[in-house]
Amino acid sequence: MKIGIIGAGEIGRKHAEAARRAGAQVSWVVDVDPQRAAQLAQDCGADAAESPEPLWADQSTPAALVAVPNKWHADYAIAALCAGKDVLLEKPMACTVAECQGVNEAAIANDRVLQIGFVHRFTPVGRLAKSLVDQGCCGQIYHARAQLSLRRGIPGLGKWFTTKETSGGGALMDVGVHLIDLALHVMDFPRVGDVCGQTHATFGPRMKDYVYDTMWAGPPEYGGACDVEDSVSGLVRFQNGASLQLDIAWAGNFPQDCASSSMLFLGDRGGVSFELFGDHVSLAAERDGAIVDDRVDAPACDFYEDQLRGFLTAVETRRVTGATGQQGEDVQSVVEQIYRSAVGA
Repeated sequence: MKIGIIGAGEIGRKHAEAARRAGAQVSWVVDVDPQRAAQLAQDCGADAAESPEPLWADQSTPAALVAVPNKWHADYAIAALCAGKDVLLEKPMACTVAECQGVNEAAIANDRVLQIGFVHRFTPVGRLAKSLVDQGCCGQIYHARAQLSLRRGIPGLGKWFTTKETSGGGALMDVGVHLIDLALHVMDFPRVGDVCGQTHATFGPRMKDYVYDTMWAGPPEYGGACDVEDSVSGLVRFQNGASLQLDIAWAGNFPQDCASSSMLFLGDRGGVSFELFGDHVSLAAERDGAIVDDRVDAPACDFYEDQLRGFLTAVETRRVTGATGQQGEDVQSVVEQIYRSAVGA
């Protein structure tokens, strides 16, 4: 199957490599930077373009993958759907719930497949945790906790990641959406009741005093902006009585043994916990009158490739098994409510 990639940055390249491993052919690479588009296109054996019109017109390419900065997610996704392309849209789905609704309406109106790139559903531990919960190992989930604590993980300080106009937000929009989606996915997307949260901008705004070892997306651009949060805490209460606690930090003065990324699901019959990029899930349960802890190893997998394979299958079968557009909208609704709560709205 042929697929076009819109956005030739690091994430676009990651998806292009996953497409190759999955057996798909990247036919077009679109980027406003012609040199970047040409380089990735050359690596993929694809055609390059500065605008998506040639991709829209190519009837032999039924699918498009949108991996541009967040501000343009909705615009490119809607244009692709209206051009008759099935779409794999990188996370976050968009910057607002209203934009998500517009994307979903375009998918429905044009009878197109829409999948959102919440790739943590496809990690070894993400899959295993979902399987264990679905098997009833935990019983009824009443509480979940998601934590990502990075000592110094602000990406591309001063670039689009930390510029609210382009990114829509900071740590919550970048990595928090992954954890929200995975938590809701494992819990079967219970209906949200109310949400509260607090954000902090502690390190990013004082860019020149920000001490770091390495920085994803290159060194700081001190002439740029950092007007987004670098940490956030939130509590989601669901209508079924369950709850979700969130603690997300791009940066913090965490002692080394406190910097971690983990998830925990507590049920009335058992609990599961795991590191986000770990190789096993810990399962606690009652057995023969005692509390026991089991280690369940997670089979290794290539989660970007598996996500891509799932999308290709969805294009063929017209059935999305990854994150749907409605689920992407639900995640964005939680994000918006946390932001509103943080400013007292």
